[in-house]
Amino acid sequence: MALSAFVQGMLGASSLALGATVGVFLTPKRALSAAIMAFGSGTLIAAIAFEIANKVYEETGFLPLLLGFALGGVLFTTLSQYIDQHGGFLRKPAASRRYLFEHQPKAETTPNILQRLSHVEVLQHLPETEKEAIASLVTPMYAKPKQVLCKEGEPGDYFYMIAQGEAEVIKGRKHITTLGPGEIFGEMSLLTKEPRSATVIADTPMELYQLNEENFAQVLTRSPHLALALSRTLARRLRELADSHVAVQNHLDRWRQQLMEQVELDHLLTENSQTLTHLVQKSTPVAILVGTLLDNIPEATVIGMNAGTQQLAWSFLLAVFISNFPEALSSASGMKKAGTPKLQILVLWFGIVLLSGIIATFGYYLQDSASLLLIGTAQAMAGGAILAMLASTMMPEAYELGGSSVSYSTIAGFLLGFLIAMVSG
Repeated sequence: MALSAFVQGMLGASSLALGATVGVFLTPKRALSAAIMAFGSGTLIAAIAFEIANKVYEETGFLPLLLGFALGGVLFTTLSQYIDQHGGFLRKPAASRRYLFEHQPKAETTPNILQRLSHVEVLQHLPETEKEAIASLVTPMYAKPKQVLCKEGEPGDYFYMIAQGEAEVIKGRKHITTLGPGEIFGEMSLLTKEPRSATVIADTPMELYQLNEENFAQVLTRSPHLALALSRTLARRLRELADSHVAVQNHLDRWRQQLMEQVELDHLLTENSQTLTHLVQKSTPVAILVGTLLDNIPEATVIGMNAGTQQLAWSFLLAVFISNFPEALSSASGMKKAGTPKLQILVLWFGIVLLSGIIATFGYYLQDSASLLLIGTAQAMAGGAILAMLASTMMPEAYELGGSSVSYSTIAGFLLGFLIAMVSG
C-alpha cells in the first residue's frame, strides 16, 4: 500500500509537470488560463467540503475539524509569507506583482508627499500601501502663472496631480474649465496613447506631482482602486469635452476598454527590464522550491492518508489533478516572463511531482500508525491549508486574469467536484 500511496501522490501531482510544460513552451490566452484556474478552484472547494470536512466531522466531530482548519490556514499563510519574503515570491505571478508593488524604494519625503496629496480625489479611497507606493514614484513640480503644462495635440508623457494652485483648460480657443487642488489631468493621453486633447495653462503659482508613463502603467497594474477612480474621472471629463451625447458615449466606451487593457496585470513583468532583473536576483531556487512544495504538501498528505481506502482516495485524487494543472501553468508562465531558464522551471516542477509521491507515502504511514482523532485533525489541517492556498493565490489570480466571468468556471468546477464526491461515495 505504501507503493500505491507513492504512485497516487505522483499521479495527483503529475498535472503540475503538464501545466508547467505548457506554461514554458506556450502562451495560453489570459481568458483560458483564468477559466482553467477557476475551474480547478471549484473542484478543490468541493473536495474540501465533501471529502475532507464531511469525513472528518462524521468520524471525529466538529472540534477537531475547527482546530485543524484553523491551524492549517494559519500555518500555510505564515509559512507562505515567510517564503515569499525570502525569495520564493516568483513562483506565483500575483505574489511577484504584490512583492514589487510593496517593495518600491520609498523616498525620505514619502510621508510629506502623502500629506500634500491627501486631498487628491482619485487617491482618497486607496489602501495605504497603494498610496505609499504611488507617493514613492511621483516627482514634485512647480509652475509659474501662464506656464503651459501640456499642449493640445502633443504626445502625453506625464500624469499630473495638483497639490496647490489653479490651471485653465483650453480646447482650441475655448475655455473648458478650471482645475484646482485635488484634481488631476494628463491621464487621458497615457491611457489612450493619443495626443493631448486640451491645453492646460497655470493660472496661479502651482505645486504639482508628476507620474511618468512607465510608473503610471506600473501603478495601474497593482491598483484596481485607482483604475476605477480614473474611470469616473474619464466619464466626467468626456462630458465636459465632447460636443454631443453620442460622442460622449462612443468615446467613453472606447476609453474604458483601453483603460482595462492598460491595467494588464502582467505588464510589469514583461516590459520592465529592471524589474525582471530585480525579480531573478531576489528569487532563490531553494525558496521557490520550498514555496511550491508548500502549496502541494497538504494535497499529497491527504492522498497518502487515504490511499488504503476507497471512499476518498480516487475522487479526491481527480480533484487535485484538475486543480494542479492551472496552478503550475500560471506559475511557470510567470517565472518564464521573469527570465527564469526553462530547464530550471521544468526541473523544479518535475521534482515537485516526485516529492509529492514521497509526501503521500509519509501520509500513508501516518494514517497507518496514528489514532483516528489525530488522523482527523491532520486531514482538517490539510483542508485548511488547501483552502488558504485557494483564497490567497489561485482564486485571486483567476479573477485578475479573467474578471467576473471566472464565476461560471468556478461553479462548473464545484459541480463536477460534487458529482465526483457523490458518485464515489
